[in-house]
Amino acid sequence: MSWIRRTSIVSTFVLFAFVCACSKQSPTANSSNRSITEARPDVDASQIVERYRALSNFRDSTIKMRATITNTGGEKSPARQVQLTIYRKREPNGRQLILIEFTSPVEERDRDGLITAFADGRIEAVRFVQSTDSFIVVNNPMNEDALFGLTPQELAEGQPEKYDFTVLGEEVYEGKPVYRLEGKLKQAAESKFPRMVLLISKQDFTALQAEFYNNQNALARRLDVLKTESIGGYPTRVRWSIENQARERKIDFEATDVKYDQNLPDTIFTREHLKKIASK
Repeated sequence: MSWIRRTSIVSTFVLFAFVCACSKQSPTANSSNRSITEARPDVDASQIVERYRALSNFRDSTIKMRATITNTGGEKSPARQVQLTIYRKREPNGRQLILIEFTSPVEERDRDGLITAFADGRIEAVRFVQSTDSFIVVNNPMNEDALFGLTPQELAEGQPEKYDFTVLGEEVYEGKPVYRLEGKLKQAAESKFPRMVLLISKQDFTALQAEFYNNQNALARRLDVLKTESIGGYPTRVRWSIENQARERKIDFEATDVKYDQNLPDTIFTREHLKKIASK
Protein backbone atom coordinates (compact mmCIF):
# COMPACT_ATOMS: atom_id res chain seq x y z
CA MET A 1 0.00 0.00 0.00
CA SER A 2 1.40 3.43 -0.90
CA TRP A 3 2.50 5.89 1.73
CA ILE A 4 -0.12 8.33 0.46
CA ARG A 5 -3.00 5.96 1.05
CA ARG A 6 -1.75 4.86 4.44
CA THR A 7 -1.24 8.38 5.71
CA SER A 8 -4.65 9.43 4.45
CA ILE A 9 -6.14 7.32 7.25
CA VAL A 10 -4.80 9.79 9.79
CA SER A 11 -4.67 12.69 7.48
CA THR A 12 -5.41 15.12 5.41
CA PHE A 13 0.80 18.65 9.27
CA VAL A 14 4.39 20.30 10.90
CA LEU A 15 6.45 21.80 11.99
CA PHE A 16 7.70 25.00 10.71
CA ALA A 17 6.10 25.63 7.12
CA PHE A 18 5.42 28.72 5.09
CA VAL A 19 3.42 30.66 2.21
CA CYS A 20 2.10 32.72 -0.93
CA ALA A 21 -0.32 35.45 -2.11
CA CYS A 22 -2.90 35.33 -4.87
CA SER A 23 -3.82 38.03 -7.32
CA LYS A 24 -7.16 38.13 -5.57
CA GLN A 25 -7.50 38.48 -1.79
CA SER A 26 -6.86 35.20 0.00
CA PRO A 27 -9.37 34.04 2.62
CA THR A 28 -7.18 34.57 5.69
CA ALA A 29 -8.49 34.82 9.22
CA ASN A 30 -9.66 38.25 10.40
CA SER A 31 -8.99 39.71 6.95
CA SER A 32 -11.88 42.15 7.39
CA ASN A 33 -10.08 43.72 10.37
CA ARG A 34 -6.78 44.19 8.57
CA SER A 35 -5.36 47.42 7.25
CA ILE A 36 -2.41 46.72 4.97
CA THR A 37 -0.04 49.60 4.28
CA GLU A 38 2.68 49.71 1.66
CA ALA A 39 6.08 48.62 2.93
CA ARG A 40 8.74 51.29 3.40
CA PRO A 41 11.38 51.38 0.63
CA ASP A 42 14.14 50.53 3.13
CA VAL A 43 12.51 47.23 4.15
CA ASP A 44 14.52 44.31 2.71
CA ALA A 45 12.58 41.05 2.34
CA SER A 46 15.71 38.88 2.22
CA GLN A 47 16.92 40.30 5.54
CA ILE A 48 13.54 39.63 7.16
CA VAL A 49 13.56 36.03 5.96
CA GLU A 50 17.15 35.51 7.13
CA ARG A 51 16.31 36.83 10.59
CA TYR A 52 13.31 34.51 10.68
CA ARG A 53 15.43 31.52 9.66
CA ALA A 54 18.14 32.43 12.18
CA LEU A 55 15.69 31.78 15.01
CA SER A 56 16.05 28.05 14.29
CA ASN A 57 19.84 27.84 14.54
CA PHE A 58 19.77 24.99 17.06
CA ARG A 59 21.90 21.91 16.37
CA ASP A 60 19.14 19.43 17.12
CA SER A 61 15.74 19.15 18.74
CA THR A 62 13.36 16.58 20.20
CA ILE A 63 9.69 17.56 20.21
CA LYS A 64 6.96 15.40 21.68
CA MET A 65 3.51 16.42 20.53
CA ARG A 66 -0.09 15.43 20.16
CA ALA A 67 -2.07 15.97 16.99
CA THR A 68 -5.84 16.07 16.69
CA ILE A 69 -7.22 15.48 13.18
CA THR A 70 -10.73 16.67 12.37
CA ASN A 71 -12.79 16.64 9.18
CA THR A 72 -13.74 20.10 7.94
CA GLY A 73 -15.84 18.90 4.99
CA GLY A 74 -19.20 17.19 4.69
CA GLU A 75 -17.99 13.80 5.88
CA LYS A 76 -19.05 13.08 9.45
CA SER A 77 -16.34 11.31 11.40
CA PRO A 78 -15.02 11.64 14.95
CA ALA A 79 -11.81 13.55 15.60
CA ARG A 80 -8.76 11.36 15.99
CA GLN A 81 -5.77 12.02 18.23
CA VAL A 82 -2.26 10.65 17.82
CA GLN A 83 0.97 11.25 19.70
CA LEU A 84 4.35 11.45 18.07
CA THR A 85 7.93 12.55 18.58
CA ILE A 86 9.92 14.44 15.95
CA TYR A 87 13.71 14.35 16.13
CA ARG A 88 15.57 16.92 14.04
CA LYS A 89 19.26 17.46 13.43
CA ARG A 90 21.08 20.08 11.36
CA GLU A 91 24.47 19.30 9.91
CA PRO A 92 27.25 21.80 9.08
CA ASN A 93 26.87 21.06 5.35
CA GLY A 94 23.28 22.33 5.43
CA ARG A 95 21.65 18.91 5.42
CA GLN A 96 18.68 18.44 7.75
CA LEU A 97 17.71 15.05 9.21
CA ILE A 98 14.20 14.39 10.55
CA LEU A 99 12.85 11.26 12.24
CA ILE A 100 9.10 11.00 12.90
CA GLU A 101 8.10 8.37 15.46
CA PHE A 102 4.47 7.66 16.32
CA THR A 103 4.07 6.67 19.96
CA SER A 104 0.30 6.36 20.39
CA PRO A 105 -1.83 4.55 19.44
CA VAL A 106 0.57 1.66 18.87
CA GLU A 107 -0.96 0.69 15.51
CA GLU A 108 0.33 3.97 14.06
CA ARG A 109 4.01 3.08 14.47
CA ASP A 110 4.36 1.68 10.95
CA ARG A 111 3.84 5.25 9.74
CA ASP A 112 7.19 6.24 11.23
CA GLY A 113 9.32 8.05 8.69
CA LEU A 114 12.81 9.34 8.03
CA ILE A 115 13.25 12.53 6.00
CA THR A 116 16.48 14.01 4.69
CA ALA A 117 16.46 17.57 3.32
CA PHE A 118 19.65 18.32 1.40
CA ALA A 119 21.28 21.73 1.10
CA ASP A 120 20.52 21.84 -2.63
CA GLY A 121 16.77 21.51 -1.99
CA ARG A 122 16.39 17.78 -2.68
CA ILE A 123 14.31 15.73 -0.23
CA GLU A 124 14.22 12.01 0.47
CA ALA A 125 11.42 10.45 2.55
CA VAL A 126 11.68 6.83 3.75
CA ARG A 127 9.21 4.46 5.43
CA PHE A 128 9.65 0.85 6.50
CA VAL A 129 6.90 -1.65 5.62
CA GLN A 130 6.80 -4.65 7.95
CA SER A 131 4.62 -6.80 5.70
CA THR A 132 7.23 -6.79 2.93
CA ASP A 133 10.31 -6.19 5.11
CA SER A 134 11.30 -3.36 2.78
CA PHE A 135 11.71 0.40 2.60
CA ILE A 136 9.58 2.78 0.55
CA VAL A 137 11.64 5.71 -0.70
CA VAL A 138 10.10 8.91 -2.13
CA ASN A 139 12.27 11.61 -3.71
CA ASN A 140 9.52 13.75 -5.23
CA PRO A 141 9.00 16.88 -3.07
CA MET A 142 5.50 17.26 -4.53
CA ASN A 143 4.12 13.96 -3.20
CA GLU A 144 1.64 14.35 -0.34
CA ASP A 145 2.82 11.18 1.31
CA ALA A 146 5.01 12.14 4.23
CA LEU A 147 2.67 12.69 7.18
CA PHE A 148 -1.00 13.61 7.59
CA GLY A 149 -1.24 14.13 3.85
CA LEU A 150 1.45 16.82 3.85
CA THR A 151 4.50 17.00 1.64
CA PRO A 152 8.10 16.40 2.79
CA GLN A 153 8.75 20.08 2.07
CA GLU A 154 6.28 21.09 4.77
CA LEU A 155 7.99 18.83 7.28
CA ALA A 156 11.31 20.43 6.39
CA GLU A 157 10.01 23.78 7.68
CA GLY A 158 8.65 24.85 4.33
CA GLN A 159 12.11 25.30 2.78
CA PRO A 160 11.82 29.11 2.41
CA GLU A 161 15.25 29.07 0.75
CA LYS A 162 13.48 27.80 -2.40
CA TYR A 163 11.67 31.12 -2.82
CA ASP A 164 12.45 34.71 -3.78
CA PHE A 165 10.61 37.02 -1.38
CA THR A 166 9.20 40.50 -1.64
CA VAL A 167 7.45 42.59 1.01
CA LEU A 168 3.81 43.18 0.07
CA GLY A 169 3.13 45.48 2.99
CA GLU A 170 2.83 45.94 6.72
CA GLU A 171 -0.24 45.29 8.85
CA VAL A 172 -1.53 44.30 12.27
CA TYR A 173 -2.40 40.62 12.77
CA GLU A 174 -3.90 39.37 16.05
CA GLY A 175 -2.82 42.64 17.63
CA LYS A 176 0.79 42.34 16.47
CA PRO A 177 2.54 44.41 13.79
CA VAL A 178 3.74 42.13 10.98
CA TYR A 179 5.34 42.11 7.57
CA ARG A 180 3.42 40.36 4.80
CA LEU A 181 5.90 38.61 2.53
CA GLU A 182 5.23 36.88 -0.77
CA GLY A 183 7.55 34.13 -1.92
CA LYS A 184 7.74 32.97 -5.52
CA LEU A 185 9.41 29.68 -6.31
CA LYS A 186 12.86 30.04 -7.81
CA GLN A 187 13.18 28.90 -11.40
CA ALA A 188 15.29 25.79 -10.71
CA ALA A 189 13.44 24.76 -7.54
CA GLU A 190 10.75 22.08 -7.25
CA SER A 191 7.67 22.34 -5.09
CA LYS A 192 3.96 21.59 -5.05
CA PHE A 193 3.52 25.22 -4.03
CA PRO A 194 4.79 27.82 -6.53
CA ARG A 195 3.93 30.65 -4.15
CA MET A 196 3.76 31.19 -0.42
CA VAL A 197 2.88 34.10 1.90
CA LEU A 198 4.37 34.65 5.34
CA LEU A 199 3.25 36.92 8.15
CA ILE A 200 6.42 37.73 10.08
CA SER A 201 6.35 39.56 13.41
CA LYS A 202 8.09 42.95 13.28
CA GLN A 203 9.01 42.56 16.95
CA ASP A 204 10.79 39.21 17.08
CA PHE A 205 10.70 37.89 13.46
CA THR A 206 8.71 34.77 14.31
CA ALA A 207 6.19 33.50 11.77
CA LEU A 208 2.55 33.95 12.81
CA GLN A 209 0.89 32.55 9.71
CA ALA A 210 1.89 30.76 6.52
CA GLU A 211 -0.11 29.99 3.38
CA PHE A 212 0.79 27.70 0.50
CA TYR A 213 -0.81 28.07 -2.95
CA ASN A 214 -0.96 25.44 -5.68
CA ASN A 215 -0.40 25.68 -9.43
CA GLN A 216 -3.96 26.98 -9.91
CA ASN A 217 -3.22 29.81 -7.47
CA ALA A 218 -5.69 28.33 -5.00
CA LEU A 219 -5.02 28.13 -1.28
CA ALA A 220 -3.82 24.60 -0.47
CA ARG A 221 -2.62 24.96 3.13
CA ARG A 222 -2.84 27.45 5.94
CA LEU A 223 -0.70 27.28 9.05
CA ASP A 224 -1.69 29.40 12.06
CA VAL A 225 0.64 29.75 15.04
CA LEU A 226 -1.53 29.97 18.14
CA LYS A 227 1.10 30.11 20.90
CA THR A 228 4.85 30.60 21.03
CA GLU A 229 7.14 30.21 24.06
CA SER A 230 10.86 30.66 24.67
CA ILE A 231 12.38 27.24 25.39
CA GLY A 232 16.11 26.78 25.77
CA GLY A 233 16.62 30.27 24.41
CA TYR A 234 14.72 29.52 21.18
CA PRO A 235 11.25 30.89 20.28
CA THR A 236 9.24 27.69 20.02
CA ARG A 237 5.85 27.00 18.50
CA VAL A 238 3.87 25.11 21.14
CA ARG A 239 0.35 25.30 19.68
CA TRP A 240 -0.47 25.59 16.01
CA SER A 241 -2.92 24.34 13.41
CA ILE A 242 -2.74 23.39 9.75
CA GLU A 243 -5.71 23.34 7.40
CA ASN A 244 -5.41 21.05 4.40
CA GLN A 245 -7.92 22.53 2.00
CA ALA A 246 -7.84 19.75 -0.60
CA ARG A 247 -8.33 16.92 1.88
CA GLU A 248 -10.75 18.91 4.04
CA ARG A 249 -8.78 18.17 7.17
CA LYS A 250 -7.58 20.33 10.03
CA ILE A 251 -4.76 19.21 12.29
CA ASP A 252 -4.29 20.87 15.68
CA PHE A 253 -0.85 20.41 17.21
CA GLU A 254 0.35 20.85 20.76
CA ALA A 255 3.97 20.38 21.82
CA THR A 256 4.08 18.61 25.18
CA ASP A 257 7.85 18.41 25.67
CA VAL A 258 10.63 20.23 23.81
CA LYS A 259 14.40 19.84 24.14
CA TYR A 260 17.19 21.48 22.15
CA ASP A 261 20.89 20.80 21.58
CA GLN A 262 20.92 17.33 23.16
CA ASN A 263 23.70 16.07 20.86
CA LEU A 264 21.46 13.50 19.20
CA PRO A 265 23.54 10.67 17.72
CA ASP A 266 23.61 10.13 13.95
CA THR A 267 22.44 6.53 14.50
CA ILE A 268 18.92 7.82 15.24
CA PHE A 269 18.61 9.03 11.66
CA THR A 270 19.34 5.75 9.89
CA ARG A 271 17.19 3.20 8.10
CA GLU A 272 18.31 0.57 10.60
CA HIS A 273 16.89 2.62 13.48
CA LEU A 274 13.73 3.37 11.51
CA LYS A 275 13.20 -0.34 10.94
CA LYS A 276 13.76 -1.03 14.63
CA ILE A 277 11.19 1.45 15.94
CA ALA A 278 8.64 0.59 13.25
CA SER A 279 8.90 -3.12 14.11
CA LYS A 280 8.42 -2.88 17.87
